[in-house]
Amino acid sequence: MIFGIPHELKDHETRVGCGLVPHNVATLVAQGHTVYFQKGVMEPAGVPDEEFLKAGAKCVDTMEEVYEKSDFIAKFKDMTEGDMKMPFKRGQIIMTAFHMAEGTAKPEQVKALAEAGVTCISIETSRYPDGSRAMTRPMGEIAGRTAVLLGGQYLQRQYGGSGVSIVPIIGARRARVCILGGGHAGMCAAQVAEGMGAEVVVFDVNIQRLEYLRTVLNNTALRAMSEQAFAEEVAKADVLINCIYAYPGMKVPVVTREMVRSMRKGSVIVDLEGEGIIETAQYTTISNPYFIEEGIVHVGVTNIPAMVPASANESYSAYMFPMVQDIAKYGLKEACKRNYVLKSCVMMVDGKVTQKEVADSQHCEYVPLDPDTML
Repeated sequence: MIFGIPHELKDHETRVGCGLVPHNVATLVAQGHTVYFQKGVMEPAGVPDEEFLKAGAKCVDTMEEVYEKSDFIAKFKDMTEGDMKMPFKRGQIIMTAFHMAEGTAKPEQVKALAEAGVTCISIETSRYPDGSRAMTRPMGEIAGRTAVLLGGQYLQRQYGGSGVSIVPIIGARRARVCILGGGHAGMCAAQVAEGMGAEVVVFDVNIQRLEYLRTVLNNTALRAMSEQAFAEEVAKADVLINCIYAYPGMKVPVVTREMVRSMRKGSVIVDLEGEGIIETAQYTTISNPYFIEEGIVHVGVTNIPAMVPASANESYSAYMFPMVQDIAKYGLKEACKRNYVLKSCVMMVDGKVTQKEVADSQHCEYVPLDPDTML
């Protein structure tokens, strides 16, 4: 199989697709596969091209060349306008985070990918057999933990923050952190926040999840979601961290403008999941990470783990590369039969949308995946 690693076009994106760091590239090459990488592909993460060349990969100058030469495109973040201009090939596998199941309609992108006849594997929709998210876990951990650090940073006065310290100071009140969502990212955020000495409260709709969190969190208040209780806690929060996605049919916003106005001026909102959940939120970038609305500092960076690429790439490759190896060894059809997680995230085959949550979000027909007849 011929693998290709193109540059990521998202602002300051430093992670490499599918865990194809140099030592994993060396494994693929040793198994008889070919790997092309675009010149400078991991230099933003501090990894020079020489590391890929030592691993046996071949360097090309342009992104177009990567797509033209490769059977399998290893990306990380969602397809930008520039990515969608690439010379796709029918039957080509593109593995990345397409982010098409979160309620934001992308009809032109769906149409273009369908007409190109590519096979799309959407890693952020992958699931374990119990229904929990799979390949988002390592990045959710980093995003959740780092969100608390960002909240503490932007509380500082030079950013327009209130000047409250995220860590305890003798004689001063402790900072209060409110976390929306007790999933993996929310749990990790709570662990860091309580470890730093803040007062922490987590809201979730799932009582069983809250029961589990009690076993791993020692000094965090765990509350069932209700609009009134949540609004009261938002008003008291120095840092509000959103860790939930919007989904088709969900009532949004969860955090209204009125709730934001109720917060103390200079408080901070860190939104891990992007538009929809918080009425005043906007996407921001690593280059321009924050803005102030209603007197509240908003941070809406959607690729927070790219701030720590050494850790992010190492962690992600441990999760992702075994799945890539299955595809390389068995081919996609047989790999999907052997690997539940892989099958769960095949999003599109030959123009057919094979994930119900994506079909619902993009308002198109859903065709259940049958590896024997479709791959």
